[in-house]
Amino acid sequence: MRKLLLSALPFVFCLPAFAAGPSRAPVLQIGELPGEKVPDLLRPKENNPFTRRETKIAEVAADRESEESKLRALFAGMSVTGVIRGGGAVKVLLESLILEQGESIPSLIEGQTERLVVARNTDTQVEIDFIEGDEHAEPRKILIPIDLRPRVAVRMPPIKIPATMKGATQPVSR
Repeated sequence: MRKLLLSALPFVFCLPAFAAGPSRAPVLQIGELPGEKVPDLLRPKENNPFTRRETKIAEVAADRESEESKLRALFAGMSVTGVIRGGGAVKVLLESLILEQGESIPSLIEGQTERLVVARNTDTQVEIDFIEGDEHAEPRKILIPIDLRPRVAVRMPPIKIPATMKGATQPVSR
């Protein structure tokens, strides 16, 4: 009997709401219907904040990452790994490229339109010039320093040898 009363209890509280009949709450007016709306026209000098600007963003991104900047970044990441002197010429090994003065450099990036030539090799740097269509224009240059000094990449801390092993590290005399 208790189970029956407890399960019927929620229905007892809801009965007064159903017994009162349909509700007489006021109806709210939302506004105008979509067919009744009048478009808001912009003046010629006003900007529409809802227009798509994808093309302008793409153009700005293309300007930031030009072919010249890609080539400069590529050469900045490369290091000189060797120098060959002989026969009055200096050849420089830049990663896997052999650079000789006066020689053109093959395409390094996909779709490369810029042409590059090795202008000068010295003991301290390599000068790479962009070949310009206008001969009177100031040539754009990429300078790559040559530094073949050995460098320590990782320095290990000194090893402390226990006192019991100190005799084992000394040379054995015969």
